[in-house]
Amino acid sequence: INAEYGGLEYHELLAESKEGVVNFEDVMKMSSAYQKTTQKVYPEKLPRSFWINAFFFPQGLLTAILQTHSRAHRIPINSLSFETTVHQLPTAAEEEARVAAEHAGLTPSNWSFPGPEVPVSGILVHGLSLDGARWDGSNLVEALPGKQVTPLPEIHFLPTEEAKVNPNDYECPVYRTQERCGELNESGISANFITAVKLCSEQNPNHWVTRGLAIVCQTED
Repeated sequence: INAEYGGLEYHELLAESKEGVVNFEDVMKMSSAYQKTTQKVYPEKLPRSFWINAFFFPQGLLTAILQTHSRAHRIPINSLSFETTVHQLPTAAEEEARVAAEHAGLTPSNWSFPGPEVPVSGILVHGLSLDGARWDGSNLVEALPGKQVTPLPEIHFLPTEEAKVNPNDYECPVYRTQERCGELNESGISANFITAVKLCSEQNPNHWVTRGLAIVCQTED
């Protein structure tokens, strides 16, 4: 923790906690980079959308969201899962602004605060890309020639006890990089794997399995 920006130590947060535990918002308070930004620009405000690429351990972010929801609603965490909703594609004006921001050297982390308020439950995540298809606004469709990787709009990760089941949804794996490989952990899961996101599709999910479709955080571009 960088004391220059008033970073809080873990034991200080634990002492302030009524339940004797540290939740997701407490972890965010421990980040000096977060404090530097929010205290000077957006006082006492969490990002409305998280650039998941910036997290060293994104699985921890998702687990923290489930833990926070579990404690707030007194629901066993092992009964929770994520229901994911892909937001609308950006308008022409929004896309033009994004391209201009990229040319100006701004990273997606600069887009975390502007916009509507944060969701009441769950989090918004941005910065993900489809590797092997594209999103037409409501469904998965074939990638255009020469466009293997296409950006995804924001995704809302909503903790729920009763996730909707649609046989046409493709359970798309999310990887850190396009290589999709990494060391196996104790559970036999690749360290490159983060989670899976259900995406609407008019085609049979096996079609996308054959295509090898996945979501990636970091592209080779």
